Amino acid sequence: MTTRIRLATEADVEELVGLEAALFAADAGEHDSLVDTTWPRRRGAADFTALLGNEKALVLVAVDESGACGHLVGWVSEASEVRRGVVTGYLRSLFVEERARRNGVASELVERFVAWAEGEQGAVTVSVTAYADNQDARAFYADLGFETLSVVLTRGLG
Repeated sequence: MTTRIRLATEADVEELVGLEAALFAADAGEHDSLVDTTWPRRRGAADFTALLGNEKALVLVAVDESGACGHLVGWVSEASEVRRGVVTGYLRSLFVEERARRNGVASELVERFVAWAEGEQGAVTVSVTAYADNQDARAFYADLGFETLSVVLTRGLG
């Protein structure tokens, strides 16, 4: 199957919501019991619509003969005084359906985001968060040159 990656449009919102819901179910659903995995179905359409209208955000969709099979959402920060005026790209979500995996689709989505963040937005660094237990995601990002910068420690109460 041939997969094409392009900028998402309003016409893609329904499929983007489905992809985000699949990501929430597979990732947070497995690694974080406090995440409301119904959020994408309830609030995702409004969220994607807002992102599509934000010049500091990028929403990419991967499409094959069967329809949308992957997506990436990211944005860039304003220059941070604390971080020496650095603009950072934040990769919020990335998901590729099983049928399109192991074909370089996820890597291409990330590389397009990195190119946009650096080239069009002036980002000096790109950041992504992955669950500590999600070894596959951590290995994927490491293969793309991401390094662990900090670790978040959480203590449940009650």
